[in-house]
Amino acid sequence: MSNLTPDEQLYAGLQLTRPLLRNITSRVEADLAGTGVTVGQRAILEVLLTQKQLTAPELTKQLQVTRQFVGRELKALLDKGFVETKPNPKHLNSSFYSLNAQSRDIITDIRTQETERIRGFALQFTPAEIAAFYKIQCAMNQEFSPD
Repeated sequence: MSNLTPDEQLYAGLQLTRPLLRNITSRVEADLAGTGVTVGQRAILEVLLTQKQLTAPELTKQLQVTRQFVGRELKALLDKGFVETKPNPKHLNSSFYSLNAQSRDIITDIRTQETERIRGFALQFTPAEIAAFYKIQCAMNQEFSPD
């Protein structure tokens, strides 16, 4: 890699995105074994942990996924008793979704385990390297966004 120009290194790094996402998804999936939560459901639970309550369209926008995906995952979470609904006074056909005590505990435990893994992994990098990585990821996400 050291023989590559910065442009070539950035391009090579972009090419690693797809396998990186597959590897992260596989790791998350393996770590979720026994929780009763899928990778997609985990994403919804995490957003609801931080946002408290959202509608399905708000979840769709937050996660940048399709309405169909959010609808399927919310139905599964409702069937498992992991989310609760509340009427949305602004829209009669729309509900707010929120965590219950059980799912709050589950996603908190999942996040704690993930944070411990990341904390150990991060030890091999300086704070400046991590900040640069984060800055580049944010810029790439904005640059390649279809919006």
